[in-house]
Amino acid sequence: MSVAGVGNAAVGNITADLITKVLTPEKNRPATKGDISRIEEKLGRFQRVLNIPNKPDGTFPFFDSVNQIIVYRKQIL
Repeated sequence: MSVAGVGNAAVGNITADLITKVLTPEKNRPATKGDISRIEEKLGRFQRVLNIPNKPDGTFPFFDSVNQIIVYRKQIL
């Protein structure tokens, strides 16, 4: 193992990473923790369930993503 060999390997590795980054479209890159956090913030805790009927008292079904249950709430616009 020589210093020149280590240097060549490092340059080759950096070049391969750079080419991969440049040629890979944004939508095909791996998600980061920040991307997942933004998705969670956008979705929020409660998502409206459309395939369950509303109750007669005027409440709507929502999925609680924290407790993973269906809850009925008044829809807030």
